[in-house]
Amino acid sequence: MSEKGAQGSRPGPSRPALRDKRDKGGRRRRKTILIVSATVGAGHVRAGEALLAAAESLSRPVTISHADVLDFTFPLFKKLYSDSYYEIVQRSPELWGYLYKKSDSRKPLRGKAGLIRLFDHFNFKKYLKELSRLKPDAVICTHFLPYLAIEDEISQKGWQIPFFAVPTDYDVHSLWVSRAVSRYYAATEEAACSIQTHGIPPENIGVSGIPIMPQFGIRLSRQAARKRLGIPSGHFTILILSGGYGIGVVDELTGSVARFLATDKRRDYQLIVVCGKNPGLYGKLSRMAFPANVRARLFEYITFIDQTMACSDLVITKAGGLTVSEALARHLPLLILDPFPGQEGRNADYLIEHGAAISAHGFENLHYKLHRLIEEPGLLSAMKKRAAELAKPHAARDILKDVLGRL
Repeated sequence: MSEKGAQGSRPGPSRPALRDKRDKGGRRRRKTILIVSATVGAGHVRAGEALLAAAESLSRPVTISHADVLDFTFPLFKKLYSDSYYEIVQRSPELWGYLYKKSDSRKPLRGKAGLIRLFDHFNFKKYLKELSRLKPDAVICTHFLPYLAIEDEISQKGWQIPFFAVPTDYDVHSLWVSRAVSRYYAATEEAACSIQTHGIPPENIGVSGIPIMPQFGIRLSRQAARKRLGIPSGHFTILILSGGYGIGVVDELTGSVARFLATDKRRDYQLIVVCGKNPGLYGKLSRMAFPANVRARLFEYITFIDQTMACSDLVITKAGGLTVSEALARHLPLLILDPFPGQEGRNADYLIEHGAAISAHGFENLHYKLHRLIEEPGLLSAMKKRAAELAKPHAARDILKDVLGRL
């Protein structure tokens, strides 16, 4: 794990040092870490699950648990907060892009307005009680809400519990930055510099990557992966991902790609489509007729996405931070179709700038880009190499080790 070395513009948050907690026999007590996510899309929760899974590889004794902060709030708030992002990006992505940019302020940190502070006090009261009951040695947050909502209470109570923030995109929105956070774990050097623009000193920022499941750090050859999944070794294989909840135009995309590939009679192709938590999409694709030179393998929500990536030549996807990090870990070039404005658009910008991805706008443009990648193996190889250079497959383990080293 690297540290940012540029100069910060003002001192970071001051926090009392944790006491070395020991049992009655004078032995060190087993450390307790609470990972807190929020079910706003699938990525924040998946990052928390990755940190939890990575704990098994640690040699130090530690108790780690994972919670959803929204489970401790009013049910109506949980539903509205969880659903609002997808409702907006599906119905009006331009509005989401505007809101994302407008709210991404680089002004000095300020306190919350009175009404918001009052609402948060009541809405997150159960969460505060749970923290008081558990008394964790550290809280790792894969969404900003678990600390942003209670930052006033943290300050007033003088809590000695350090909060660690793990942004799950390649750009860091200003909402992630809070006086309640002891340390940030950024995806890239560029993301770390973005955090510094808020006056956070470099010593409070680590560059770790985004946490993904440990299996992405285990080498798996394309030949072995294809054998496991029954994918022919000679077929050009394209993976199509729908996202954790199967939202999007995946049925139209799959049909469009299949029809385009049918025009190339010289090759045989393999499509792998992961439908996510969307049985309706899976059923619709199961009834789809595919051209003679295009085989299709369909999956619903799966836990072995690392294997589908390992056996593929290319992935067509949106640009969620977790999906991107997983693809990079498998050295898989990305073809990003119509990224949503906001964080996904900035993720796509980073990948394209560094040569690991190309983007397409609409199906016709997608066909052109896909044709280039198929016909220019040198371009695909260069993208694969750049993806490998950007990959940080052990981010979850590195974050946990760094957190434990600070307790």
